[in-house]
Amino acid sequence: MAILGDDGDLIRGLGFVALYAAYVEEAVDNCLEHFVEVGRVEGKARRRSTSQKIETLQAELKKESALPEELNGLADLLGHVGELLERRNVFIHGRVYATVDGDKIRRSGRPGEPQQEATSAELYELANQLFETLAGLNAAWVFRLGRHLGTGTKDPHQ
Repeated sequence: MAILGDDGDLIRGLGFVALYAAYVEEAVDNCLEHFVEVGRVEGKARRRSTSQKIETLQAELKKESALPEELNGLADLLGHVGELLERRNVFIHGRVYATVDGDKIRRSGRPGEPQQEATSAELYELANQLFETLAGLNAAWVFRLGRHLGTGTKDPHQ
């Protein structure tokens, strides 16, 4: 279910992508913190990139012989989150230009990538997809991982 409707504003859509990606990255950090707290992951993992944190979390989840049902989909969700954040990087590190015809194009920050049409619809779609991952990620770090690892539930406002 889309929380945001496309209003045609490309820059506002980009802002929502950046904001929701930050919330997603915070939730990944909070999931990782449970594993740091019980000593299964070293504290220096906190300084890694989000994609590396996701890989670490997936590896830790794979080590489990029997995950509780409520955590069964977390590794897949983290994989999906990684893909969404990679798409976010394309937009955040790319550049948008207006053409003389009034169209908008996106040029990648990566050499050799072709320019593409830039639309607000693709940004709002990504922002909504990022937002939709938050329920599962937040449930994992606030309740589920704590129950499983014995670190307790967390107050999301601290």
